[in-house]
Amino acid sequence: MLGENFYYHEEDLLCDGIKIKNIVQKYSTPVFIYSELHVKENLNRINKAINGKQITVCYAVKANPALSILKLAGTENLGFDVVSEGEMRRVLASSPGPKKIVFSGVGKTDEEIRFALENAVFSLNVESLPELHRVNVVAKGLNIKAPVSIRINPDVNPDTHPYIATGLRENKFGLSMEDGMNAYKTAQSLPFIDIKGIDCHIGSQILSLEPFEQATEKVLSFIDQLMKETGVILSHINLGGGLGISYSDNENPPSLENFLIRTSNVVINWYRKKGLNPPHLLFELGRSIVGNSGILVAKVLYLKNTMESNGKNFAVVDAAMNDLIRPTLYNAHHEVVPVTSNEKTCPNIWEIVGPICESGDWLAKDRELSLSEGDLICFFSAGAYCSSMASNYNSRRKPAEVIVDCDSSVREIVRRESYDELLNREIT
Repeated sequence: MLGENFYYHEEDLLCDGIKIKNIVQKYSTPVFIYSELHVKENLNRINKAINGKQITVCYAVKANPALSILKLAGTENLGFDVVSEGEMRRVLASSPGPKKIVFSGVGKTDEEIRFALENAVFSLNVESLPELHRVNVVAKGLNIKAPVSIRINPDVNPDTHPYIATGLRENKFGLSMEDGMNAYKTAQSLPFIDIKGIDCHIGSQILSLEPFEQATEKVLSFIDQLMKETGVILSHINLGGGLGISYSDNENPPSLENFLIRTSNVVINWYRKKGLNPPHLLFELGRSIVGNSGILVAKVLYLKNTMESNGKNFAVVDAAMNDLIRPTLYNAHHEVVPVTSNEKTCPNIWEIVGPICESGDWLAKDRELSLSEGDLICFFSAGAYCSSMASNYNSRRKPAEVIVDCDSSVREIVRRESYDELLNREIT
């Protein structure tokens, strides 16, 4: 998992030329550290792939909602995919100027729909017939027409963890092809609905292009039938995202360029064969932009050798499942390396666990590492769905988040919570 942005120089792990141990001296542990250069390189690759095409890539805010990350995405002309009013407010606060926002999610409240319409979102991605009627009612109250896309569930297996598969018939997301057709016909009859597009998202951490192409072909087949039955002409197609990253050296996902070019070409070629102009295309990407831009650094508190009694050795660190929940939630793998190589200690097989009072509080299992108490260790691929899923369980403070800028300066972008902040919302 070492690469251009995170690498060793002699015995020390660096991020873009800056020693991780020096960052920790200032910001303590646990701490998330991001490479601005890595994020910018991915954004440049996206812009190169879509250059000259009617394509907008929307950054999936849920992956990492830090305002500084959102500002980077906005600077490179990305739109934003949000799933709550809070995420919308983050996007609006991240930088001045208009934003292209698509609002997804199965459980939008009236207040969230109203806020979205008042702030002129690009599209509301509607996921059920009741939601469609609710949007119409809220839009009527504002006396405006709501720009709507309807999310179709293509029933494609993305071959990923079941918790992050979203395009199967049994998932809560979107509408079946049959119900989707009825939704478009209903939308035509609603006076405050402006049909703009169609939406599809099949899952996350997908490591091959085939599921995307299958889903795209099913969406195009649906659009063909939609035009025949209703005459509806869509101004945009949102093909979602879900492109995976390498969490280990055994995983080889498609590149951002291949994903965008091949998937968009399926649509463009289909429309051209019919003698039609392709509509605007949207993609929603998060993990593939920021996932490998970040690490989580923790300190080894105690080494608990219990091999003789229960067959395990435990390395207890100061990070926990409230900081990095992916391992216990998804059985997810994060590569672990020492921040400074420890050649004085013999390697051992460790279960890396946190201080939380749960047996599920583990961060890595069966890792061969040379460790001593007080050592710093690094969890790779912590740029997406890590800090954004952090909690205060066991009344633990959320970690600081730090970025190494392209000019090699280091700055804190999210302060570590104080204990006063942990308590100040409560009333006794």
